[in-house]
This record gives sequence, structure tokens and C-alpha cells, in this order.
Amino acid sequence: MKSFPLLFCLPAFLLGCISLHAQQAAAFDYRPATAVIFNATDPESKSLAEYYVRKRGIPAANLVGLQASSGETITRAEFQKTIESPLRAAFIERGWWKTGNVPQQGNIAIQTAVRVLTLIRGLPLRISEEAASGGAAPANGQANASSVDSELAIAGLLDKAIAGPLQNPYFDRAEPFYSLPITPMFLVGRLDGPDLACARRLVDDAIATEATGLYGKAFIDLSLKNEPGYKQGEDWLLAAARALELKGIPTMVDSLAATLPVNFPLTDTAFYLGWYTQTADGPFLNAAFKFRPGAIACHIHSFSATTIRNGKDYWCGPLLAKGACAVLGNVYEPFLSLTTHLDKFTVGLLSGKNLGEAAWGATQALSWMTVVLGDPLYRPFPAVPAKVEKTLDADYKALRVALARWGKDGPANDELMKNLKLAGSNLKSGPIFEYMALHSQAGTDTPELEANEWFKLALQNYPAGPDKIRILLEQADARRREGTPKPAIKLLEKIITDYPNVPATEAARAWLQQLRPAP
Repeated sequence: MKSFPLLFCLPAFLLGCISLHAQQAAAFDYRPATAVIFNATDPESKSLAEYYVRKRGIPAANLVGLQASSGETITRAEFQKTIESPLRAAFIERGWWKTGNVPQQGNIAIQTAVRVLTLIRGLPLRISEEAASGGAAPANGQANASSVDSELAIAGLLDKAIAGPLQNPYFDRAEPFYSLPITPMFLVGRLDGPDLACARRLVDDAIATEATGLYGKAFIDLSLKNEPGYKQGEDWLLAAARALELKGIPTMVDSLAATLPVNFPLTDTAFYLGWYTQTADGPFLNAAFKFRPGAIACHIHSFSATTIRNGKDYWCGPLLAKGACAVLGNVYEPFLSLTTHLDKFTVGLLSGKNLGEAAWGATQALSWMTVVLGDPLYRPFPAVPAKVEKTLDADYKALRVALARWGKDGPANDELMKNLKLAGSNLKSGPIFEYMALHSQAGTDTPELEANEWFKLALQNYPAGPDKIRILLEQADARRREGTPKPAIKLLEKIITDYPNVPATEAARAWLQQLRPAP
């Protein structure tokens, strides 16, 4: 997956377009403006659609059934005949749209009552490449294949060209989506997964998590791809890690080239970002591993969403099967620069945007390869979470409050660390001391030395073996990054000796092989 420039640009939409009136972001209710699209030939698809509108409080009149294929892949002609054209007709028939011919833009939706499309399991996922006359392969960057979802994101652009990516007019915009006069565009999300129960869980977990806010740890898995065409992805992950730590989320960054090893102890994982293998591996092969309810998980790969209807192949299906609530992927080769920019996506979520706003606001191309798996209305970091039991996730909440109050000068300033130490001691909190250990290392050539006190306190306050093993792994990695591999190897050997029967010890063996490869 290399970077690639946009070949086609979407014209600027008419500023005089009629759109929804701007309101305060926290007060805007997307539910009446959400259409729920299902496959009318699939009883399970209809059942899930009805369940979603009932649970979310979306008007039942916003349900739209289409007579579509049950396969994941369809041709461009099938898409236009069974999905795009009937959906456009339904919008006009129901009075949701007003279309008109605009100079230099052609026929577009100039007024809309709908801004969000939720696609339901049972609908096709991808549109296959249509060969040019004579069977010639498409020129580089001119593929007409795409995800159904990205194509429907611009369903209101009735005269669009189908020959490559189109510029997303919402990309990197500061204004709320609903306030912009880009009426031909929709935010699109998909409730889907390896089975119906998984797709239904996306609804339940999103609603439940919104009541409390999303708490837990973040794990960022670098790949050390810093050569031209790839460095951008590495930069996204590092910037996302920085945003997460400034929010008060314990964030471990794996800076080894290989993906995280099998059985790495990903306790309380609420956020995972990584790259670059074709199929889920490492800790995601651990039968016991589960994400926290509401978790966000993305692995950059060109074909991560080739299929989402099994839990073993590629990445999106396995991440959903392991309990993730929001997953991004690509159905075909997108080129790196045209995938979702994970730094912008992360910042968008942390600022209180819903999944649809954060994902499409961070994605440069439409009529392309992106798919957003999860309820597009899901808001994992609401500005004001509902009141919940104070003892629930008390240490993660303490971190969030402390960073908001004392973290303006960075996560390792003296006042912040003093207050975190007090909170960690009072709560006997492993996560608080782990946060301090991880983020006292920033900008220093002696990360283990700076974090040593906090590593010790984290070990003392974590009761379970897997958490203790993770702290020792992080400590060993700090020694490695200091340029002192011998102490790192000694710590890894200690894990193997002290925890011989704990599955997480396999991670120490894997790292030991990387630091001390066999002859």
C-alpha cells in the first residue's frame, strides 16, 4: 500500500444549497436524519434493521428495503440497478431529497432531510472492477472498483464520474458535518460482521458505552515502515498515540518491526491501531482475548475488508469477532494516502464526534475503498457521559480528569505526576502507575531510568500475572530503546522463569527471539 495522489476532484458544492440548520454539536440529533438501508430479500437483514431503529430511536419510516444480492461482491451494473437507483428513487418518492441541475456540477441533491446512511448486514460490500473495452487493465489509480459504502456516501452526486477516487469535501473540515452545505454527501456506517449476533452487538455495545464513555488502554503497533510511500502511516500512528496519552488513556507503543506477539497481554483494550500484515495475527489469535465493549480497532492494510463475514481472514472480520465496536477497512487497494488518516480519526473521536463524522472527516477519497464498520451514530467520548457508578473504572476516570486539569504542559509535568502518584496510591491502581511509566519516557534517552519508579509501583499494584508480565515487557522494551539489550534480555528471561505456565509468557519468548535470534 503506497501513497497515491487523487486523480479526480469533486467540484465545490454550491454555497447556496439548502441544508440542515447549524446547532450546538452536543445538541444535534442525527437520528431523524438517519436512513437505515437493509436487504429486503434477507429476513435477518430486515430483523436487524428493525432492531436498530427501535434501540436507537430512529423513526421506523426511515427504513428502506432494497431487493439486492446476498453476496459480498457485485458488479457495477448490479450496484446501479439494485442499490443506487432504487435508493435514489426512494429518496425522491419520500420527499427526502430535492435535486436540481447546477452549472458546472450537473444534477445533484440540493436539499436533503437525511445526512446519515446505516447499511445493514445482508447488503453487498464491494463493487468489482469493470474492465475497459478490449479487457485492458485500468491505469494506475483509475480503478472503478469501490466499496458500496463509499459509493453511497456520494449518492446525491447524480452525474459523478466512475473512474477513480473523488475528493471528499468533508475531509479535514473543522465545521460540524450537519452544518455544511454538502447535501449530496452522506455519513455511512455498516452494521455487519461474521454473524448476525456480532452485527447486533455493535448496536448494543455502542449504546451502552455512550452511557458511560469509553475507558481502558490503547495499544499502538508500529511497523517501522519509514521509507518513502509508507512513512505517512507511521506518522499517523505516532500522532494518534500522542492524542490518546493527552486524553489520559494509558497508551503502549510497540516500536518493534514485527506485529505484537501471540498472547501479548492486551488487558482492557479500548483502542487498537496497527499495521501491516494481511491477516490478523499475534494476540488476536488468542482464543481468550476480547476487546473492551465499545472498543475502536483499526489495522492498516490494503485488503483488510476483503470479506467481513468470517472471523479468521484479513482484519476487519477478526477484529469484530474479538469484540471491537468500530472498525475501519479497505475492500481493495486504496493507496495509503487515500485510506482513513488514523491521527485525524482518533482526534475526531476524542473531541466528541460520532463514528461517522470522525471516520469520513479523516478520509480524503470518496467513490473509493473505505468501509466504516459500526453504528455511525456511535459517540465513544461524549462530552457529558451519563452518571454511572463512581467505582466503575475509577482509575481510568481519574487519569482522564487529571490530564484535563494538569496535562496542558504534557503528560509528564511535575504537578500532573504528583497528583497521579497520589491518586494511584489511594486507588491502588496498576493502570495509573502504568500510565506514568509509559509517559515519563517521552523525549528522554534513558526511558527505563525515568520510568523505573513507576514500573515498580505498577508491578506492586497489579494483582494478576498477565498485567505484571506486560509491565516487565514494557520495562524490557525501555531498556532495549536505551541501547542496552543485555538488561532487556535478562528481564525477558526473568519473565520466562517466573511465569512458566502463564500464556502471556509466550510474548516474552517472541521478543527474546527478536533481540537474541538463534544462530
